[in-house]
Amino acid sequence: MNKFSRLQLVILLLIIPTLLQANNLEKTPIIKVGVIAPLSGGVAVWGNSVKSAIEITNGESATPVKLIFQDEETCLPAKALSAYQYLISVEKVNLIVASCLEGAQAIAPLAKKDKIPFFISGRSAIDFQTKYPNSLSWLSLLDYEGKALSNLIKKSHWRNGVALVWDGYFGVQFAASIRNAIKADRLDFDFKTIEVNANAVPNATEVQALLRLKPEVVFIMTAEATGAFFIRQLRSFGYQGEVILQSSMLQTYDPEGRKPFLGSLQQKFLVNQNRFAELQVKIKEKLGEAGADDFIFSYDGFTVLLQELNSCEQEMPNDLETCLTKKLRNEEWREGASGKFRFMKDGSTERPMVLKKVTETGFKDLE
Repeated sequence: MNKFSRLQLVILLLIIPTLLQANNLEKTPIIKVGVIAPLSGGVAVWGNSVKSAIEITNGESATPVKLIFQDEETCLPAKALSAYQYLISVEKVNLIVASCLEGAQAIAPLAKKDKIPFFISGRSAIDFQTKYPNSLSWLSLLDYEGKALSNLIKKSHWRNGVALVWDGYFGVQFAASIRNAIKADRLDFDFKTIEVNANAVPNATEVQALLRLKPEVVFIMTAEATGAFFIRQLRSFGYQGEVILQSSMLQTYDPEGRKPFLGSLQQKFLVNQNRFAELQVKIKEKLGEAGADDFIFSYDGFTVLLQELNSCEQEMPNDLETCLTKKLRNEEWREGASGKFRFMKDGSTERPMVLKKVTETGFKDLE
């Protein structure tokens, strides 16, 4: 073999592994995840916090995916549905992450038919999980909140109360969770619900209707700005009873934005405070002060999803839905930035919660 031929052979031996690796990379499918969130409208602070948390998680992962975001505005089912159809037909995503229950309700049957792994970054409810067991919510059930509030009603000896909620599926299910828990506990408690238009400018009519019922406690689940308006109205009319916010309601840490809510109660999760603070800084770098605490659940949920997705790509690449269902819904306690949690077989997530009082800078434990 002459000198030139030997040189050619050496070069060939050096480049063959590189060519083979490049060829394998070309054949490896890129996992695409479609994320549908309220990136504009009344709950955009929450939606953009979810988006940022997922982006941070994906950036930290050793096996990142391609993220494609779509806006469902203020949790509009029609927007969520068109976003889903675009993500499936045009982008051909492998997984879907929804946010609002209103939109998830429209998407879940299609995801089941299309055999697309389907996740929800927001809260779910027993009613929803029963209808759509293919969905996995990585936050807690509204029903857990209802049980905790029923216990508080019993402990406080309240006799009547009103839930002021937006008229979307999420608000209605929050009110239903309280009503069902009161019934299950057989409490002598007169409970009424007033629904408000989620997309309309709030007015004092609903507050006046509420005050005529003379409630000892008011439960609120609306957009943050709407809730602030209602609480100001209640106080201007001299309301002296307790105000309790649904656990995802108050998200801002801006002192001015928090003023109307001072003294109200809100259910909070037992997060890992050090890790939460670190991630909160990263979220604020992306969004400024307009960040929502709920980002922490999307961070943990997507972290676990990426971990198990990597395993499923190796074990069952042609049936990610079955593989992810088996690996995620094992009801084993996990520990993350959001504290302890476990994914249940019915697609819900269990998390310990505690009631806290709203302060100017955060929340404090009840005495």
